[in-house]
Amino acid sequence: MISILSLILLILLVAVGRMKGLKNFLCFYLNYFLMMIYIMLMGYGINSIFLSFLSCIIVAATTLFIVNGDNIKTRSAFKSVVLVLVIMFVIIFFIGNMANISGFSSEYAETIGIYNKDIGYSMKDLIIGVVLLCTIGTVIDTALSVSTALNEVHINNPSLDMDGLFRSGMNVGRDILSTTINTLLFAFLGGLVAFFIWHQAESLPIVLNGKAIAQDLFELLSCLTASVLVIPITSYITSKALLRS
Repeated sequence: MISILSLILLILLVAVGRMKGLKNFLCFYLNYFLMMIYIMLMGYGINSIFLSFLSCIIVAATTLFIVNGDNIKTRSAFKSVVLVLVIMFVIIFFIGNMANISGFSSEYAETIGIYNKDIGYSMKDLIIGVVLLCTIGTVIDTALSVSTALNEVHINNPSLDMDGLFRSGMNVGRDILSTTINTLLFAFLGGLVAFFIWHQAESLPIVLNGKAIAQDLFELLSCLTASVLVIPITSYITSKALLRS
């Protein structure tokens, strides 16, 4: 079944995107295997935060440069992604420690009851690293969309100054933001459908105030924060790069 779906995806990507579609397909599986390596390295006790940050950089580099080539818009998008990751690391680390978000919640007690609890790994570092990883997809998408749009604006109107280019990038980002927020929101809600069915016999306020929901909201709000931050950062970096070229 997986092979059939992969073949259908490949055919559609090549039919629609041609060579870029093929590159996207290769990047998809390259990033998939990278995540498998990430999980394996955690099994050897390597810190999850370090692995997550390194994985995010590699994913951003492969996704941007392999598919779109080495040019101003991809370099600007990459720099923006790295800067947002650094900022988000500080935010996630600070709030994660302040809120003491770590480990499995009581809602999953029956699921994990048969496993050994003494795994010798910091669950707090794991949660922070995972949340950092969750932000990378939407940040890359938004950064490249803004930098590509600004590149087209500059080509068609090279007389625009820094202020004009920056405002154009912000306008594009505002249009992207609404769809990005909805995409993340429904992905979050879709992942909770089975959870709510599982706990339908319990009081709704108790379920909503549980640790599991808190961790998922922490992840969602972190992704949304990164999606907003990347717009002005990409607009500024891309505008400067285009005017210097």
